[in-house]
Amino acid sequence: MNEDIKNLMDLQAIDLQIQQLDEKVATGVDELNSRNNSIEEHKASIEDYKERLESGEKRHRELEGQITDEEARLKDRQTKLMSVQTNREYQSLLKEIEDTKQANKQREDELVLLMEQTESIKNKIEELTTLCQNEQDSLTEQAEKVKSAAQTISNKRNKIEKTRDKQAKKVNGKFLKRYEMLRERRNGLAVAGVTRGVCRGCNMNIPPQLFNNLLREDEILSCPTCNRMMYHLAESDEEE
Repeated sequence: MNEDIKNLMDLQAIDLQIQQLDEKVATGVDELNSRNNSIEEHKASIEDYKERLESGEKRHRELEGQITDEEARLKDRQTKLMSVQTNREYQSLLKEIEDTKQANKQREDELVLLMEQTESIKNKIEELTTLCQNEQDSLTEQAEKVKSAAQTISNKRNKIEKTRDKQAKKVNGKFLKRYEMLRERRNGLAVAGVTRGVCRGCNMNIPPQLFNNLLREDEILSCPTCNRMMYHLAESDEEE
């Protein structure tokens, strides 16, 4: 195998190890962020329920005040009923009394509904508050584990980085620059094997003549589709 491509393959293998370690750390952080977002959503729901509770309690006070005022008005109308002198006035007071009773009945029904809703909202607030606390405790515990794991990974990564620096020095400078550019653009895979004329980086066929040139292994060739640097990967090696 061409020495330059072998050095690049060895460098890529090291870089892929580093990438996997970075992805493990990122996954742990993403999980923490996701759980933290869930807690924040619960907190937002609690605040929403509290606003609804406050609005309900305000309406409750309004209804009670209206009922009290209307009951006083009702007593006044009932008292006047005893002293009316005309049938028309009598009927008018009766209707007003009946309308007042009906209106108060509707207010009382609304009060009952509000009390039921208030009880339900308070239960929901209590439930979400407990859930938030449990999730926060669990998140704190998980955060400690992620921090510990991240430190272990960081130590391992630092050791691999030293190996990487040594390997990078073995790579021809003109190929190293190209490798770094491709690695950044191709999600860490700058060097790809070719089996039966198919680039395993992009799974596209390469021209037959280019494949024949690749088999000679006397130069570093690029895939015409993805531009990755190529090497011949035998079918037996692919299966492994």
